[in-house]
Amino acid sequence: MQLTLSSLFITIFFTAILILIFNALLTCKKSYMFFRTDFLSVLAIIIVLRLLFPIEFKFTQSIAATPIMNPFYNIMHYKFHSFEIYNLLLLIWVIGIIIKSIEYIFSVSQSNKNYKLLISNSVKLETNDLDAELAIFPIFSSQFLYVPTVFTTKKSIFLPTTLYTKSELNNILRHAISHVQHHDGLIKHIINLVVILYWWNPLVYIFRNQIHLLLEMCADYKSTKNFNEVESNQYIRDLINIQKKTTIYNQVHKYSNSNIIDESIKVLEYRINYMIENKYKKKTNKLLLATLILFPFLTNSIILEPSFPAPDEYELLSEKDLKNGYITVNKDGTYTFHVGKLKGIINNPKSKEFKDIPIIKGE
Repeated sequence: MQLTLSSLFITIFFTAILILIFNALLTCKKSYMFFRTDFLSVLAIIIVLRLLFPIEFKFTQSIAATPIMNPFYNIMHYKFHSFEIYNLLLLIWVIGIIIKSIEYIFSVSQSNKNYKLLISNSVKLETNDLDAELAIFPIFSSQFLYVPTVFTTKKSIFLPTTLYTKSELNNILRHAISHVQHHDGLIKHIINLVVILYWWNPLVYIFRNQIHLLLEMCADYKSTKNFNEVESNQYIRDLINIQKKTTIYNQVHKYSNSNIIDESIKVLEYRINYMIENKYKKKTNKLLLATLILFPFLTNSIILEPSFPAPDEYELLSEKDLKNGYITVNKDGTYTFHVGKLKGIINNPKSKEFKDIPIIKGE
């Protein structure tokens, strides 16, 4: 396994295509007629793994792609003030990673401070009236929140002081618990690691936004998978009612929490349409899913490489060296040029480079 310019190039190329497909599936309202959350989840995993491991394997086969890779390599190895463009870009890339890492560490630290602040200004709610399945994590009420919020890494659920019906409260908690049990906080950290590593690529930011929607859809599925039609419809009505009661978006940092209501009405609309179509409880065709799983192996099986013609030996010799040499005619009709201890096959002894070179019969 090794990381090369070619492996990085092919990784960026293929993941760009996959991210655009992933985004299209989550923005086209009718895509859920054919693609389910299991398909989208596998596609997301493939994108993440491909970006985290942009390497070529032992079974990878090289394919010469002169029109594409030759100009790419020429640009990368072009020297600018004694520095190759490749090294300059690599330096900028690393500096960007360091800056983004510092920003992210600061954000996580700030989120932890916000959590401690919320804890100190919240009231722990009694869970006696809740079903046992909904009281597995501590639940707090805070006047500093405007939307239900769950800190997945802390396994704590925070509710605003807004009055919710019993049905709304139950579904809020089901959704929040799904986020915790699905380890969505860890998933978001991994996605943010991808964004840090590829901070210069605008597509990874689109990918991160759509991952948020996918996590919400998966949480909806886990919350309603055992519901009948009446209960599912009530869940949808509760989502709409909670949205109406939400006037200001959550002020707690996004990186380490997940909210039952997204700030985008379009996201909520997509989730509701998906549930109305009852696609959550259906699975992607197994053949289509198997093809998708094989895709990363297929993309890793080939790699595009540049192809430059090998220089002729005589091009490395001076004009004086050429005049001191001679040409022999071989039995098979080919020609060999000799100078000192060097010799090599030549195609045309009558070319201008060899016009004054003596030609003798070979042995």
